[in-house]
Amino acid sequence: MTDPHYPELTTTDSLASLLCQKLGEIDTKLRVVTYRESIQNPSVAPDDQSVLFQYSHWNVTFQNSERSIYLTCATDRRLFTCHCSEQEITLAQVESPHLEAVAHLFRLWVLEQIDPAELAISRVIGSVQVFPPLAAHKVVNAQWDKYHDHLADGHLDLFDFYQVAKVTLELRQLFPFTSMWFFCFSRCTHYPFTRDCPHVRPKQSFINHEVIPGYYEVFLRERYLGEGPAERAAQIVVQYLPRNCGPAQLCTETFFNDLSEPH
Repeated sequence: MTDPHYPELTTTDSLASLLCQKLGEIDTKLRVVTYRESIQNPSVAPDDQSVLFQYSHWNVTFQNSERSIYLTCATDRRLFTCHCSEQEITLAQVESPHLEAVAHLFRLWVLEQIDPAELAISRVIGSVQVFPPLAAHKVVNAQWDKYHDHLADGHLDLFDFYQVAKVTLELRQLFPFTSMWFFCFSRCTHYPFTRDCPHVRPKQSFINHEVIPGYYEVFLRERYLGEGPAERAAQIVVQYLPRNCGPAQLCTETFFNDLSEPH
């Protein structure tokens, strides 16, 4: 069966294989390394003229070193959307109905490392949206502000701890996020987050498993560190932060440059 918006794609042909074909037609010197191939044979890892890709039928990620492109297909019309990232943070978005333009974008963004501002004025790759530069402290502050309303309704029983943590200097400089019932801290601002800071969850009664209001347990990964009211829980988190733990960096864990062993 062929999709009317993407007649090149059939049930036996993936978007990734089609892109490889187009890349080969447009750029005969470009070498494409599949993720499976790179795992099975590390000697074929990407170099300065290669891209590594991972894919399903309707999306594909091309990357090389610090730059990558995540590409998706619209389902209601013919439109390719490319999310252009550096160190896993999206800096620009490009849309085009033309696969040849998308293939050309791969070399410009991933290999030639074109500046986002130059990408914005390029006329050969489609509609371009460049996102303004981010400042780490602004991203952190926005996340703290977001969680005030998110936790205030009490459905996660974390609001008391949140109120203490947000005025604790060592914790306020970190990027907060929740995972299941846990309130967590990261030393980077984008997912995947660092996992070397303690996390907190509401204490449950051993008898009826109901949450004990305003009382928390602290863990570092699966290691139990202690428990107590919100103020004491915050003290425990600070005590077990990584050495020389500073403000969260604008990056993901992959590119975090000071990952240390926990206490």
